[in-house]
Amino acid sequence: MSTIYLKSAYGKPSPGILDAAARGDVVIVEQKDLTAEVLAAHTGLITGQQLDQNALLALKPALEAFLDAGGRWFFNGHVVRALVDGMAQYRPIDAPKRADFDLSSINPHPLYDGLDLKKLEANKGVAGFYGRGCNPLPEGAVAINGLGPAQVPVDWVWARPRGGRIFSHAGNDLASMGMEWGLAPGLSARILDWVNGGPCLDPWPANSAKPSDNLPLAEAEAYTGPKSSGKTGRRIVTPSSGTYYNIRSLEGPRYAGYFDVVTAPEKLGEVLRPDDVLWVPCRTPAHRMIAQKDVVAHHLAAGGTVVALGESHSDLWLPAIDFTETPTNWWWWLDPEADLGVTVTDTAASHPLMKDIGDKEVTWHLHGWFVPPEGAEVLARDGEGRAILYVDDVSTPGRMIISSLDPMFHHGSHFMPATTRFLDRFIPNLRAYTHA
Repeated sequence: MSTIYLKSAYGKPSPGILDAAARGDVVIVEQKDLTAEVLAAHTGLITGQQLDQNALLALKPALEAFLDAGGRWFFNGHVVRALVDGMAQYRPIDAPKRADFDLSSINPHPLYDGLDLKKLEANKGVAGFYGRGCNPLPEGAVAINGLGPAQVPVDWVWARPRGGRIFSHAGNDLASMGMEWGLAPGLSARILDWVNGGPCLDPWPANSAKPSDNLPLAEAEAYTGPKSSGKTGRRIVTPSSGTYYNIRSLEGPRYAGYFDVVTAPEKLGEVLRPDDVLWVPCRTPAHRMIAQKDVVAHHLAAGGTVVALGESHSDLWLPAIDFTETPTNWWWWLDPEADLGVTVTDTAASHPLMKDIGDKEVTWHLHGWFVPPEGAEVLARDGEGRAILYVDDVSTPGRMIISSLDPMFHHGSHFMPATTRFLDRFIPNLRAYTHA
C-alpha cells in the first residue's frame, strides 16, 4: 500500500508523519504538486484542515477515480466544496452548549480501540476542538462517534458503492487531539494504519447504530465561490487559500458582500491594482504568500493598502515587521477571575477602524506581539502593553494594517463568538476607512 500525506500547511508535518515517511509508510506531497497521475499512483490519502478545497475540487474526477479503484481517504475538517458525490456541506450544531460537545461512541471502530474518548473530548479543559458539528452522513455510511445527546456524527466511515472508503473527522486534525495525554503520536499511527489498509468495519455492518433522527444542526450556507470585479475605483481583494475557514469567512452570506475579488494567492499579480485594499486572511499558509512577496511589495510601493491578520507569518512576506510568537493559552477563560489583559488603546477610541470595537471584541486568545515602527498607530495591546493591532503608514509609500489576531479562522470554524463580533465591526469599518 502507498499513501499520500497531502501537505497544505506551512512548515513541517508532525514528527509522526516525518518518521513514517522515512520508513516508507507515507509519501509527503505538497498540495501544488498533486496531480491526477500522482493520485492514481497511490492507494491512500490523508488531508488536513488546511486542505485547499478549491484546488482539490479541480481534481474531483481523479479523486473519484482514486476511490473507485479502492483507495482510502482520511479527511479532517469541514466539507465546504462538493469534493466527492455523496458528501454534503458541513453543518455546525445550532447554538451549542457545553453538553453538546460531549463525545461518545455510536459504533465501535478499530481506529479507536482502547482509547478513552474523554481524553479526546477536551483540550486543557476546553471542548469544541474535537468537533462542533458534522459532515452529514452519506447514504450507507456508518457513524463512529457522536457529539452531545443527539450524537451528531462527528466521525463516520463510508464504503462507497462505487469503491473505496472515506473516513471523515469533522474537526481539528484528529492526529492533534489528546496532546495533554500524549495521544497524538498514537492517533497519527492509527490513521496511517487505516489508510494503508488496516482494520476497518469488515464485514460491513448490516444494522449499525444510528444518531438521532432530529439533529440540532444549523442550516447549510451558500458560498459564492471565487469572485472577480471589473468595477472602477477601490476594491477589497482577498486571496483565499481554499481552506474551509477561508471559504466560509470570505464567501459566506455574512461578509461576502464586502469583498470585491476573491482569488487564489497565485493570481494576485494578475488582478491587483494600486487602488485596491489587499486583505490577507488569518492562517493563510505562509508559503503561498511568500511566493507573492514581490507582488505585495510592488503594491505597497504604488501606495496600496495591505491588511494582514494573524498566524499568516506576515513577517516573512511583508517589510518592516518585527514579530515575536508566543505560546497560545486558550484555556485562560475557564478561571472566572482570569483576565487576558487585552485592551484597545486611547488612539483606537477615535480611529475609524475601531468604531464600536472595545476590549471584549479583541479578546479571545493571543499568538504573539509586534514592535511597530516609530510613527505607527497602535490600536490594541496585550496584557503586557505590547502591540497586537496597528496601522503603519510610515514604512512604505502604502499602508499596512497588521494584527496577530486570527478572527477569520475562528469565525470560519464556528468557534469563539468574540471573533465574529470583531469582524462584524472591523470589516465595515475597514471599507468605510479605505473608501472615504
